[in-house]
Amino acid sequence: MSATKTALVVGGGSIGRRHTRNLQQLGADVGVVDQAVDVRTELARDLGVTTFAELTDGIDSENPDIVVVCTPNRFHIDVATEAARAGCHLFIEKPLSHNMDGVAELESIISERNLTSLVGCNLRFHPEIKKIHELLRNNIVGPIVAARIEGGSYLPEWFSDADYRESYSAREDLGGGVILDYIHEINYARWLLGEFETVSAMAGQQSQLEIETNDVAGILARTSEGTICEFHLDYVQRKYSRSCHIIGEEGTIRWSWPDEQVEWYVADEDSSDSFSRPNEWTMNDMYLDEMKHFLSSIEASEETICPVSCGQKDLAVGLATRKSATTGQHVSLQH
Repeated sequence: MSATKTALVVGGGSIGRRHTRNLQQLGADVGVVDQAVDVRTELARDLGVTTFAELTDGIDSENPDIVVVCTPNRFHIDVATEAARAGCHLFIEKPLSHNMDGVAELESIISERNLTSLVGCNLRFHPEIKKIHELLRNNIVGPIVAARIEGGSYLPEWFSDADYRESYSAREDLGGGVILDYIHEINYARWLLGEFETVSAMAGQQSQLEIETNDVAGILARTSEGTICEFHLDYVQRKYSRSCHIIGEEGTIRWSWPDEQVEWYVADEDSSDSFSRPNEWTMNDMYLDEMKHFLSSIEASEETICPVSCGQKDLAVGLATRKSATTGQHVSLQH
């Protein structure tokens, strides 16, 4: 950063703490807002930050340049709107919200105040997803006809230091559920393949997890270019799994997070090649690169890779998917 920024992180959970540490590493002055007294005490002790019980108090005290929204999904828009009205640039964790209420108003305030926004999309900064994007832009495997994308892991292990049954993921009233939790997959699929026009889905609470929300979803979607994309999402797999398989008319691309590499085959040349994750790479690097991108976009007065308008499109796909799973009908998306 060319100048020190003052940031307020709203929400002192695991992702809020990650963003706090990264902002501190990048030279920002950081305060944290959280209503829980014990969380504020711990954050002040462990991270040396000033803490506040309410966003209004933090804004009045710190006059922040940036607000980072890390609350449960259902509170994202209210927090972001208050911060935008105060003239703060916005980093909003995914998903943008749990419904469309207030989204248009937030976009209007952002536009009127000329604010920079970024909706959390850390997988776009993953080296292997970036490599797939490069391969597709270079048309390595020809026109894309189909893709298969998976995201699955065991929900209780996400909250090893807390009761997963009380988490936002487990609760309908906080906007949880596997479809919106794995909206990263929708986001990077749109980045790689283009906009979705139609979705069809099945979802349910299939396991013995003690949650109110869907823990498994199967989604079938078609893009405006005609590509058919299948998604599998779940909270159940006991071994972390994230993968992408893209089928082109002239070859295929495969990626699996555990394998740490992208492999591709080109039919005309009968050749295979691969790209491996750098040995020194750590998972936090993509979050750090994401925050660097946000801060540099503010400095340059440029749009980020995923502003609120992009997060709105991801949310529209997620909500259409939930509607399809409920009604049993194909759902068309309007662009």
